[in-house]
Amino acid sequence: MKDQNLIKITNDRIDKLFREAQNAINIEFSRRYIIIMENLSKKMNITLPANIKKSYCKKCKNLYKRPNFRIKKGLIIIKCENCGNIRRIPINQQFQSQNKF
Repeated sequence: MKDQNLIKITNDRIDKLFREAQNAINIEFSRRYIIIMENLSKKMNITLPANIKKSYCKKCKNLYKRPNFRIKKGLIIIKCENCGNIRRIPINQQFQSQNKF
């Protein structure tokens, strides 16, 4: 089992890398920060938080600036503006039952 202090340090570094990726001027720097962040989480066997995981394209590793998204048949469909990759995220069943008319 991993030491809790080590996990906390890793999570802090992941958050810092994500903030740096958001504030980066150059797209290549942003992409590099995301790749480092993913490798760090894989090495320490830590899952990325959901808000971070859903905010960038898995294929081209670019942050979504203005994604095209739509809701269709219980899925949120996000299309990357850079590479055109389509990502489908299921909507939570509780969310669907609360918003039915």
